[in-house]
Amino acid sequence: MSIVNNISSNMILGELHKNTKKKDKASAQLALGEKIRNAGDDASGLAISEKMRVRIRALGQDEANVKNGASMLRTAEGAIQSQINLLRTIKEKVIDAHNDTNTDTDRMIIQKEISQYYDEINDIAAETTFNKKLLLLGNTVQETVKSWVVMDHAELVEGSDSLGLINTTEGNLDGEPGPFATFGTSTDSPAYDGYSIKAADTSNIPGFDNTVAPTTSSSATISKMHDGGDNKPHIFEINLSGINNAALNGSAFTVTGCYESNGSYYTYTKDYVLTTDPTNNTYVNKNSNQVISGEINISGMSNAQAAAAIRSRLTSDFGSNYYTVEGSGETIKLTSKVSGAVTNNISYCNVAGIDVRSVDDSLPTGVGSFGLTGGKDTTYKSVSGGTDPNTDLPITNWVVDQPAVIATATKSLSDISAGGITLSYNSREYYVKFEDSNNAPAYNTTQGYWTVGKGWTGKFNPYYLIPPNNTSSQSCAVNIELSGGNIIFTATSAGSWGNYCSIKDGISVAGGSPLTGISTTQKGADGDRAYWNWDLSAYNVSDADKADELIEGLVGKTFSHSTNSTSSAGSRVSYYNFEFIDSSKAPSLDSIYKINSSYQIDLKKIRDEVTSGKTVSEAFASLLLSAIGSKYQIYNPTYDSSQPISEDNPRYVNLIESTKNGADEVTGIKIKASVTGKTGNDQYLSFKEGELRDYTIDFADYFASNGGDIASTLDGKGIRFYCATDKSQWVNVQFVNGISAADDDRPKSGTDSLDIKTFVVDVSDVTDVRSLVKTIYEGDGNKNPKGLADWLLHDYNHMFELAADYDEGTITIYDKRRFTLNSSSYVVNDKGAKIADGVLDNVKQDKRYVYVNDLVIHHTDRSSANIHVRIPQTTMDHIFGYKVGTYSLDDYSVLTSEKREKLLGTDGPPKVEGTLDKGLQYLIDANTLIGAQIFHMEFAEANIITDQESTMSAESVIRDADMAKSSLDLATAQILSQTGQAMLSQSNQNSSNVLSLLQ
Repeated sequence: MSIVNNISSNMILGELHKNTKKKDKASAQLALGEKIRNAGDDASGLAISEKMRVRIRALGQDEANVKNGASMLRTAEGAIQSQINLLRTIKEKVIDAHNDTNTDTDRMIIQKEISQYYDEINDIAAETTFNKKLLLLGNTVQETVKSWVVMDHAELVEGSDSLGLINTTEGNLDGEPGPFATFGTSTDSPAYDGYSIKAADTSNIPGFDNTVAPTTSSSATISKMHDGGDNKPHIFEINLSGINNAALNGSAFTVTGCYESNGSYYTYTKDYVLTTDPTNNTYVNKNSNQVISGEINISGMSNAQAAAAIRSRLTSDFGSNYYTVEGSGETIKLTSKVSGAVTNNISYCNVAGIDVRSVDDSLPTGVGSFGLTGGKDTTYKSVSGGTDPNTDLPITNWVVDQPAVIATATKSLSDISAGGITLSYNSREYYVKFEDSNNAPAYNTTQGYWTVGKGWTGKFNPYYLIPPNNTSSQSCAVNIELSGGNIIFTATSAGSWGNYCSIKDGISVAGGSPLTGISTTQKGADGDRAYWNWDLSAYNVSDADKADELIEGLVGKTFSHSTNSTSSAGSRVSYYNFEFIDSSKAPSLDSIYKINSSYQIDLKKIRDEVTSGKTVSEAFASLLLSAIGSKYQIYNPTYDSSQPISEDNPRYVNLIESTKNGADEVTGIKIKASVTGKTGNDQYLSFKEGELRDYTIDFADYFASNGGDIASTLDGKGIRFYCATDKSQWVNVQFVNGISAADDDRPKSGTDSLDIKTFVVDVSDVTDVRSLVKTIYEGDGNKNPKGLADWLLHDYNHMFELAADYDEGTITIYDKRRFTLNSSSYVVNDKGAKIADGVLDNVKQDKRYVYVNDLVIHHTDRSSANIHVRIPQTTMDHIFGYKVGTYSLDDYSVLTSEKREKLLGTDGPPKVEGTLDKGLQYLIDANTLIGAQIFHMEFAEANIITDQESTMSAESVIRDADMAKSSLDLATAQILSQTGQAMLSQSNQNSSNVLSLLQ
């Protein structure tokens, strides 16, 4: 018999232990709510769950970061919006200031307000923070842009003088570094002036009249007129026969003669009276109220002796220029020295008897004889008037130093009695009779004198009514005023002339009658006019090539109608210069006039009219007659204004006309002398050519010789040219191969002492020499909205202008002053205007940094989810885009029109965007960037929350306990555990029973 283990109990005990463990595990899961309590529960599940828990915590912080970042950006957004509002207000103020209803004082007040706004914008940028973090001041350079430094002196831009475009012959000039080329040469007269008027080469002028061989001087080619015929003079005769000798006493006549000089007629008139008592009698021409000064003493003479005395006197007065005086016995013959029909005009040549006034009221007043005194002329002094903008030369103005003073004389009424006085000035006399009455001044039309009461008070002028119609008057040079017991005599205007006004006591004028026996024995008559002929018969065809031939022979030539200085032959049109240009060749020099005060005749019209079917000769004649016809007219000296204008009585004489053949076709032009007769043969046409003060740059020749890409070759290079009359004034032309839109605006060159102007040409789009010249001259409408020609004319607005020949590939710089300068004492430049390779400027290229505030809003372990914001710096220098030190806010004021236009922009052309609009766009772009990031962060926050929720759900599935299942597992384990305990107890009892049997 053996005792062994209770196998059943051991098995039950093992099951009990298992169920107890299951019960403990289920109880623990229910207590913790997690099905994985340690790695032993689920090693891989625990690892995955722990990673997910790390991610969930990170996402929670991500969410907090995004919320804080959005709050920070909203702070920046609000600050920038405030700056935008301020800048909008500034624009309103600038527009207000740009209105000329505001004065300069008003603008100063507006500027003070604008300056406060500028300061406020800078303050916002400097003080906007979030959690003590500055938001609108940059900490990182985002980009580097081209900027500029303005110096107080000029420096040669490095490498800009390496082109060798200019054919230099001179070293340093005017203290400026060379080498230079000059606009003139040593052979100029004056030397190095560059401007000249020289004789034209007439050998290639089509149809040139060679009837009289032309002569050439240094300044003109002269071609004389021809075929002038003889004029006839006008002849007068004075015959004293048949006139009673005694009747000659008091006989009066007038003689008018003329002489011609340079086409103008000058007249001289003198009145004469035959008298037997020349010392005691005063004679006055009744028609002019002028004292007859030509008294001829015939006392005791026969008629023949009187005629001889008249011949002698007329020879003395008129023999030099006006009349040839001849005759014998009782006759006097006057032959006009000027001949032709002009002498039939009585205003030019006339001999006639004249009426003599008779006044005999010699009662003296006791006033005596005296003259006006104290009259003084205005005196002037010279003052500097600055500089003439048209010549760049100093102006001297004359201003009044002492004003003129009126001549006067005063007499007491108590010192004079009733009677008459005579007032005299310039050989004219006026008469006043004083009465013992209070009567106002009254005019005696019969005898031509005034009466006035001594008791009258007032002021009057003793004018004189001129017979025969008494409708016109001559004012006396002296006013008379009766006031305060005095007679006050005053000249009618101030000046020393009044001192020549005189008063004498009494009135006495001798009477007389017109001289008879005067006749015209011959009227003047015109001979044929001389002329110059433009033979166009070879151009009586409608042919474009012949039109070009004519134009090429004329363009650049100037002609004028002139007289020989040694001749009295005249020309009313001698000062008109007519210069041929060809606008179809614009903008070359052929389209530009060269001689000052010339009238331009544009030959382009010939091409146009020939194209429409006209012959070349007809087109040229039509052009010339329409251009100068009205200027080639003279007043007809024989015109009778009392008769209608007609072919026989023209008001003007035309000096130019077309000539035609038998078929009525235009074959030429005739230019006639301004005077008739043979003297017209001394008139001529003067042909000239002008040379401007200029310098031509030949780009075609340069690139043909040097080759290379145009844009690359010119990049950074340039030229400069200097004003002839100001050594501190020059223009730079600088070439660049592209201009970045991000670059700062280039400041203007120049200082208070250096008048420098710089023009920048972007040649990046240039493809050939033609496009280069076109871009320089007129711009390209894109990168170069304005050309150098327009810039020189309007922006630079000084003495230089530009011409260009696109076909030839040349640019010509010229001085618009069409007169010599180097003969003037005002010219200060050595050898006049000059040009050189290289840019000499006080504006130097630099760089400017554009800052941003680099802010990390949200950085995590996944770079794709990072949020990084770069807020642009919003101080005024960044808003307006300038470098501190080069510009300041003073440059953005409303105090000048130029500065206001810089702020507001211009419509052009070219259109220029205003600094304010660019600044507003800068701030708007900054706010747009911030707004976009805030929007981005709202989506980022939503994504983070979604990610967080999904991860938490997944982690919960892995690690969190299933409460229902764990509860069931616990109940099951408890039941099984209790059952196992019961079974184990029963099993243990059975074993005890067996053992008790053995006892």
